[in-house]
Amino acid sequence: MAQQLINIGAYSVFLEETSSSNDSLKLLLNAESLPEGAVVYTHFQTKGRGMQGNGWESELAQNLLMSLYLKPQFLFADEQIWLNIMVSLALRDTAQELSSAKVSIKWPNDIFIEDKKVAGILIENVLQGQRIKLCITGIGLNLNQVAFTDLRAASLASFAGRPIDLNEARNILCQHLSRYYALLKAKQHTLLWDGYHEHLLGKGQMALFEEGGLQFEAQVMGIDKRGRLHLLVGDDIKSYAHKEVVFIKLLTN
Repeated sequence: MAQQLINIGAYSVFLEETSSSNDSLKLLLNAESLPEGAVVYTHFQTKGRGMQGNGWESELAQNLLMSLYLKPQFLFADEQIWLNIMVSLALRDTAQELSSAKVSIKWPNDIFIEDKKVAGILIENVLQGQRIKLCITGIGLNLNQVAFTDLRAASLASFAGRPIDLNEARNILCQHLSRYYALLKAKQHTLLWDGYHEHLLGKGQMALFEEGGLQFEAQVMGIDKRGRLHLLVGDDIKSYAHKEVVFIKLLTN
């Protein structure tokens, strides 16, 4: 039986301002039945957040702030990594298309151009038994903001050399999300896995990391099916979960 294509963003809700697009999407789901692929987007978040409770900085109507509703009940609870890979690839392709720059995925799911972060993802899953009942994914894509408190952040416009239309960016992202979600539903795991590693920042290169306040050099090997980063440290391959190690920078020869 052919997989039904989910047209992500066909049903969308715009909010001028909200605490966070993820929170608003959750409230909508509690109040009404939404189709899979529904999107909430906003011009401003009063309490925008990233992974591990980190804040997300964004000026009014300068960036794409969006949350997506999916029902990936075909995935088991221990297969959440595929959602991370799917969304990361869609966001990377969007940034590539809008900026024409070389865009990479910094583990686990930040989007980088050169040494600047241009996008981030916050995935929140609800489990039912051994399956993923629903997934709410928050996406922040820096488009036109000029100044950031975090000096490692930047916007696509600075690389594209032009202002970027928010609706254009949202439509392009939804197209890429629809395509990659269709691949995930079709169990095209090898294609997704290879795509993630092809664009993984520092893959096969030496980089500087920090663990427990101490810095060390290691070669980036890739990730495993649990989402852990594998590093070659000396002659040993070590695995790190998110927040166990911090990427500092790539090391040039």
